[in-house]
Amino acid sequence: MEEISVWIRNERKSRKLSQAKFAKLIGLRQYILSAWELGKTNPSETELESIKSALTLFDNEVKNGNTEKILKRKTPKNVSFSLAETNFMNGDKKENNRPYSPYSDMLLSFETLPTSGLNAISLFSGCGGFSLGFHWAGVDIVGYVELVDSARDIYQENFPNSKCLGTNIREITDEAINEWKKQFGHINILFGGPPCQGFSLAGKRDKFDPRNELYKEFVRVASILKPDVILMENVRLITSMKAPDNSPITDLILRDFDEAGYRCKFQPINAQDYGVPQSRERVFFIGVRKDFSQKGIVFPEKTHGFDEGLPLFGSTLKNYATFRDATFDLESLESGEMSHDEWHFAVKHPDHVIQMLKDVPEGGSAHDNPNPKLRPTSGYNTTYKRLIWDEPSSTISTNFGMISGSRNVHPTNTRSLTIREALRCQSFPDTFKLCGTLGEIRTAIGNAVPPLLGKTLAEHLINSFFMESIKSQEVYKNSQPVS
Repeated sequence: MEEISVWIRNERKSRKLSQAKFAKLIGLRQYILSAWELGKTNPSETELESIKSALTLFDNEVKNGNTEKILKRKTPKNVSFSLAETNFMNGDKKENNRPYSPYSDMLLSFETLPTSGLNAISLFSGCGGFSLGFHWAGVDIVGYVELVDSARDIYQENFPNSKCLGTNIREITDEAINEWKKQFGHINILFGGPPCQGFSLAGKRDKFDPRNELYKEFVRVASILKPDVILMENVRLITSMKAPDNSPITDLILRDFDEAGYRCKFQPINAQDYGVPQSRERVFFIGVRKDFSQKGIVFPEKTHGFDEGLPLFGSTLKNYATFRDATFDLESLESGEMSHDEWHFAVKHPDHVIQMLKDVPEGGSAHDNPNPKLRPTSGYNTTYKRLIWDEPSSTISTNFGMISGSRNVHPTNTRSLTIREALRCQSFPDTFKLCGTLGEIRTAIGNAVPPLLGKTLAEHLINSFFMESIKSQEVYKNSQPVS
């Protein structure tokens, strides 16, 4: 018999079946079929016989004119695969009737972490990605500020014990901020991500955009609350943005924090370097109140990388978390299809778009289609482009549901990403609650700081500036900063 991987692939293609449909036909998860076709693993003898039986069954149904009937069948009869796969397909399910991946289980395990005894307030909180990371690190988020109603609703669903301290931060008075100190006592950490449209490529990069100065509201709150440490997030391109006087905007930010009493540094960080299955570059500012600590400000060391199977000498990096890691247990869906998970459903795309993309391999774009007639008439080769299974996903933006967006196409299914896939790539657990319209939900997810990255940064701040006091059982929130 010819090489097994080639035989499986040829048998599938001879029947004009996509990998997704073939996997469904034989009752197998698509990621395993992909591994077989790539020669990464081989089916057992029993599994090979099951494939042959499924193919015979399919051919008989085709002869009888029942092609559509058998393809709609969830799990073909008389097909037997490994015990682990059978359990995974049919038995190992949680209360929502869907199996969890080890990646998802890891995220859920953070819910049982002990508390640190520290508290924090979140500004520009969005739907709560940053806050969830701090919660996982054991920090009590006592209050938050968020302007957008729909994002605030999601936040409140997931953090019912965190108090909304206001909506428009520009309208919150100094007197009201002073009241927060009376209500919560001393605040250990202030964190958040001011809106970035004025800085990002997605916006107009207008140095006069008033949203560029929202960081000043963050500085104002810090100057009044005097938290021990601040953590602020923004887009990577802020490092090349100019202020109205043509000075670097980052220089102004550092100067303003210095005048507010904080030593501050910034550094670009990519979420994929810390276990998030997504390439997402952002800039983070860490500030420490000058009279609180004289320790140097450093950023966390990378924990993940890509070694192409040959680890560098002495390297302790883990392999990047990939799109496959995050989503392999989710049901295989084509355009317009639904699943048992209410947030894992595929947008229905136009037939001509499906035609452009259906034969494009993972990592490829419809702009590269061998048939010029099937190429988009406009756009860049990053649009209508498939992700790659064994790499982190591209940045999850607010338009991840658009198949024409940048790298929004599933590696093998011809459709854009589902909400569940986007949540997983952003490192939100499956227990995270959503509400609002689909557009509002997608916007909230795309704007969020990945919780897993937030957890890493929060733990880094705790270990860098608070651990000695935690170990000695001192209570920082009762300390009194210099006025």
